[in-house]
Amino acid sequence: MGRAHTLRQRFQSLDAYAKTLDDFSIKTLTGGVLTVATALLIAVLVGLEFAAYRRVEQSAELVVDRSRSEKMLINLDITLPHAPCVLLGLDVLDSSGDTQINLFQHVTKMRLASNGTEIGAYLTEAKAAVPPPATDADGAAYCGSCYGGIEPEGGCCNTCDAVHQAYVRRGWAFTDPDAIEQCVREGYTARMRSMDGEGCRMHGFVEVGKAAGNLHILAGESIKLGGEHTHTVYDYMPRNYDMTHTIHRLAFGSEFSAQSSPLDGVGKTAQSKHAQFQYFTKIVGSEVRFLNGTVLRSNQYSATEFVRSDARAAVSRRTPGLFVMFDISPMRVIYTEHQRSLGSFLTSVCAIVGGIFTVARLVDGVVFRAERVLSQKRQLGKQI
Repeated sequence: MGRAHTLRQRFQSLDAYAKTLDDFSIKTLTGGVLTVATALLIAVLVGLEFAAYRRVEQSAELVVDRSRSEKMLINLDITLPHAPCVLLGLDVLDSSGDTQINLFQHVTKMRLASNGTEIGAYLTEAKAAVPPPATDADGAAYCGSCYGGIEPEGGCCNTCDAVHQAYVRRGWAFTDPDAIEQCVREGYTARMRSMDGEGCRMHGFVEVGKAAGNLHILAGESIKLGGEHTHTVYDYMPRNYDMTHTIHRLAFGSEFSAQSSPLDGVGKTAQSKHAQFQYFTKIVGSEVRFLNGTVLRSNQYSATEFVRSDARAAVSRRTPGLFVMFDISPMRVIYTEHQRSLGSFLTSVCAIVGGIFTVARLVDGVVFRAERVLSQKRQLGKQI
């Protein structure tokens, strides 16, 4: 017992927090006000510190992009209120020589009335107004001619659109649908002209190789002739149109919080039918590394623009359209998510509590001594 008592006394002598008996402590109004203010201030600062502890922040790092043979998604949502859907093509050409035309596999064209209301989705394989006959003049099963175009697997072109696609596969221009029996039966030319005055909204995505190139929306049929890529507006197509447009969304890849897409919300009004709009973009590869270990690879871009709307566009026979030129940067930005550690949060809380209590104690001591000095002077003055 003696040794245990001695050990206890030794530890007691190390107490850096000596206690004061209640009989020797004085409680003042100033001390009470400081105590309440101290508690409120500590609560506020600890709350802010907890919010900072829970906040997920990102740090950016710029590295050389070493990726090769990547594919890139172009997400788009563009309205052209003065250009009918039937007139518009969507093509991509890149520096490797790859040309993709009529990329509507994952892009929906929505027909718009002249007041902007939606009419419905434009179908490239519209149902024929008049179905093909069951038999031909000889009583055999009907098999429409492809008029020299490359025949489909069945060998028959029973609709106007089937003949059109056969021409496309052959690389021929579809110049005179009124000379094609299927188109006459379906009223193809009249249906095309009935869309004059409509608008179009395109939304969806296209997949391209990650190489410099351009995406363009042009008026007219898009075909390859003699190795060249051309767009032609034929006489039977709508004639009243221009390339006034609004870009609701244009992004190269999946969306993420720090992504820069400066063309979102951009709108332009064509001053003439021959106006051609060009947007030059510089694409920077981006990578986001999340706290849970997942990695998102995407892109962001900067942009400049150029508009050609004077008479020179008509003289040079430039096709009215909207071009998005894209160039690939050799750099990649890596965003890494990070969060403060629990140890850092606890250290900050201890610093807040200890610091505020220390400062409050000093202030209370100064105020208490000042009050005592003033009180003693008042009492001395009364005695005199």
